[in-house]
Amino acid sequence: MARDILIETLDGDPVRLRPMVPADEEALCHAISQLSNRSRYLRFFNGAATLPDHVVRRLSDVDGIKHIAWVAIDVSKDDNPIIGAVHAQRGSEADKRGDFSIGLLDAWHSQGLARLLIALLAADSRKAGFDELVADVLWENKKGRALFGAIGAKSMGSDGSTIQFSMVLDEVIAKLGEKRLGPAMDKVLAAIEGKNFFETAA
Repeated sequence: MARDILIETLDGDPVRLRPMVPADEEALCHAISQLSNRSRYLRFFNGAATLPDHVVRRLSDVDGIKHIAWVAIDVSKDDNPIIGAVHAQRGSEADKRGDFSIGLLDAWHSQGLARLLIALLAADSRKAGFDELVADVLWENKKGRALFGAIGAKSMGSDGSTIQFSMVLDEVIAKLGEKRLGPAMDKVLAAIEGKNFFETAA
């Protein structure tokens, strides 16, 4: 299916990419608990071992219109755990700009998953009427800043501790399409270009 994509990471590990659904709340909560304190701090600006229930509920409360999200799943494990997630959220359907966030378990960093998830989210968000996503990144998060630069995001300024990036979706999709990022990205881009990609699964 165009919205259920099985890829291999740069290390050859099998991973499934699919849209998040509200039923993923428990699995998402578990994934967040598996982040290192450092990664949790860089993602949520808070290193607490657990997040309030309402925060996790908001992250899993997807509707495909105001909140779009994709997850990466480790299919080598019997319980198919979530190992990464990417989100686009806005206040109303009329908003063209939304908030972006992404998180990956530490063991899955540098495997190309972030860019795959971003490509899928960008395409889905554009179809839903988003034009732009913005993200606040801590200055100390060098890898995060490098990722945004690599996908064509632009700096919108800093408050001293964080830097805000703007991702114009058409530009990000074009940037990712230009790069030769291997078979996994080729598969993702082919899915995005397929006629069934934006059809909601029954």
